[in-house]
Order: sequence, then structure tokens, then C-alpha cells
Amino acid sequence: MYQANLVVLLFGVIALVRLRESVESAALNVFLPVLLLVPAIYSLHIPHLPPISCSDAALIPIGFAAIASRFRTLRLRRTDLWILAFAFAGFYTDCLNLDVPTAIYNFLDPGLLGGVLAYFVGRFLIEQGGNRERFVRRVVVLLAVVGVISIAEFAGHRNLFVATTHRFFGRADYWGDQYRSGFLRVKGPFMGAEEAGIVFLIGFFLSLWLRFRSRSDPSGTPEKKYLGVRLSTWWIIGIAAGLAMTLSRGPLLGAAAGYLLARAGLVRHKRAALIVALVLIAAGGVLAYRKAAAYSRIYDDQATLPAYNPSEASDSAAYRTRLYEAYKTVAERGGFFGWSATAYPRSASFSSIDNEYLLLWVTQGKIGVCLFMLIIAEGGLTIVACVVRSRDPADIALYSCLGGMLVGLAVVLTTVFLAGQGSTLFFLCSGWIQSLASEAWAPVSVPRFAFRKVYT
Repeated sequence: MYQANLVVLLFGVIALVRLRESVESAALNVFLPVLLLVPAIYSLHIPHLPPISCSDAALIPIGFAAIASRFRTLRLRRTDLWILAFAFAGFYTDCLNLDVPTAIYNFLDPGLLGGVLAYFVGRFLIEQGGNRERFVRRVVVLLAVVGVISIAEFAGHRNLFVATTHRFFGRADYWGDQYRSGFLRVKGPFMGAEEAGIVFLIGFFLSLWLRFRSRSDPSGTPEKKYLGVRLSTWWIIGIAAGLAMTLSRGPLLGAAAGYLLARAGLVRHKRAALIVALVLIAAGGVLAYRKAAAYSRIYDDQATLPAYNPSEASDSAAYRTRLYEAYKTVAERGGFFGWSATAYPRSASFSSIDNEYLLLWVTQGKIGVCLFMLIIAEGGLTIVACVVRSRDPADIALYSCLGGMLVGLAVVLTTVFLAGQGSTLFFLCSGWIQSLASEAWAPVSVPRFAFRKVYT
């Protein structure tokens, strides 16, 4: 739901002004705050172009500026090709099933083109500019603030982000409220509780590294404490509270699975922690699959079991199993390139496809879903290579947290589709992960040169 508003242009203008200072400054001080604080319900409508939201207005000039200014330094990696192929595969699918003007319109949609731009912003502006800690700190602080402010929505049923921006943009339709067990599921400035959960999940793993980094600061400066608790711990608490208040099972399960892996890089006995994490994740995956299949069978037989009273959790698991069964045939009939996002045959029993892999299989065919899974897999391989070659504890901790984040997202996306700010952050972090391998495996978390005392 978008509300047409010329004020959206203001964020593009501010981004252009900041670009005069540096591309990194525009990304950190304009794009990230707009992405994580301004609700994506206001947009600029230009004839024959898709609607442009506030974060899109900031991303478009910053993304093109990053590519133009840093393209000569690019060390081509396979994922760069997968990202471009993923975007053009979607365009080709629309050309096959719709018409060329509509395909061009959909290709220019910030959800597709914006994913490519966000990828290259992460690829060029975080590691190359030495902005690793600044980027992480900015994301973590913003999301911790969102988590704290969202308490008002959870307890008082009032979304302060929407209430505040309405004063500047005018009133606009917003995503409907969702309840679970009598509690309101927090959305904050994001596109629904599930998407909020995805964003908070990403922030949670970044906050784990920031806490590790603050505790092992090479400068020796002690971290500030408030009420006897380290500041970095407060950031984790704020983000974890936001994640919990979404009441979204997928992101919560993803955070739990990913934390097991991330923890392996944060503790002393890393190898033992990694083995335990992999065993628990594998066992949990098998158990979850069997439970979902069992719930689905019970649901199919409940007409003959009048006393059966399913819980909300079991009903949700059965729903997702039946969703896959309903759309599997549709996806297979779509062939290699799928049906496109607007022309696929819809099931009368399901209003949406709450599974990113299944959605891509249906809309972009086997090519689309395979390319998407390749993007995730390449990120995992890059992280493994970085961990193997690094000797710096802060770097290893970062790589482990990013690996945990990828595992968490891989789990979450089996329960929800990727959209909005979560999609932008996913592609941005994917680009960042690929830039880690472009630094000749040199650690960036600590100064490359430092003075030390020499006794003679």
C-alpha cells in the first residue's frame, strides 16, 4: 500500500547533497536511517515508472554513484554474475509471459533493480572504505532504537513511526494489524511483522559482533556502562526485544539456529562449539520436517476426528506443508523460467505464497530459485574461506556472525517471502560478504599498523 507524495523527493535531494561529501557518508547518514526508520508506505509516482519509496529515493543515486566511482576497483566474483543473472532472469520471465513494456516496468521496480543496487552498495562501500565498524554500529543502533520505540506499539497498539511520519507526509493506508495469542505483533516501520522479524534478525547477528568487538577493543578503552550493563549489551537487548515482539516464529527459529553457528566464533573452544552447532541444526531440521509432515496428515484427517483441536503452531505448520503441495504442480508447469510475479495460476485456498523459495520457483522457475540459492550458497562458501584463512579473533567472530545470519535467513525464508526493507538488507549484506574476499584476506577489524614498545 503506497501513498503518492512529492515529499519523497526530499530524501533523494538529501542523498545527492551528501554525495558531495562522499558516497560512504551518503550511505551511512542518509540511506540507512531512511531505510530503517521511515515506513515504506509513501511513494513518488512518475508516469510509466514504478512507485519509488523513500528508501528507494535515497538508494538510487547512492547505488549508481557507488558503481560509477568504484567500478574500476571491482574484482569480479561469481556472485556478481549470479546477482545480474537473477535480475535479468526475472526480466526474461516477464517478457515470455507478459509483454515487453510490462517487463521493463517490472525490471525497473525498486524491488528488483533496488536489490542489484543494494548489493553493489554493500560490495563497494563497507570494506573498501574501511567502514566495517561504522556500518555495523549504525545498523545496530538504529534497530535497537526501533525495538525500544516499538514497545509502544506492542503495549499500547500505537505505531509511533506511522503516527510521526503522517504529520509530514499526510495520512496513508498501512498494513493491517496482526494478533497472536491476544498480543499485537509489532511491525514498526517495516512491511508487516514477518518482515520486521527478518530485519531484526539481521541486526541481532550484527549486534553480537559489535559486542565482541567492543569487549576486545585493541585501544584498551573500557566500554561505557549504563545501570551496570555494557552499552553494546543494551543494543542487543533492544534488538532482541524487537524481534520477540514481532511474535514471528520463522525469524525466532532462524535466530536460534543461526546463533548456534555464530556462537562458535565467539567462544574459546571454537571447533567443539561448531560441531555441536551443526549437529543441533541438522537434528532440528529433521525434527521440524517430520513435525510439519505429521501435522499436515492430521489436518487432512481431522474431518474424521471431531475431537481434534489443533494449536495455532500446528495449524501454521500444516498450512505451509499444504501450501507447498498446492503450488508444486503450478511451479513444475512453469518450466525453467516460471510464470512471472503477476501471471501465475493462484490457488483459491491460499492468498499468498509464504515461502520465498517456492515463490521464486513459481514466478521465476527453476532458473530463478537456483540462482537465489546460489547467492546464499556463495555467501556461505566465502565465509568459510575467510574463517579458514583468518587468524584475527575479531575477524573470525564477524565471519561467524555473518554465517549465523545466513543460516537464520535460510531458515526464515521457508516460512515467509522476502520483501521491503528485509530484501534490501539481504542483498546489501550479500554484497558485503563478497567484498570480504576482495581484501587479500587481510584483517580489517584491527589496525594494519600499530606502534609498540621495544625494550633494549
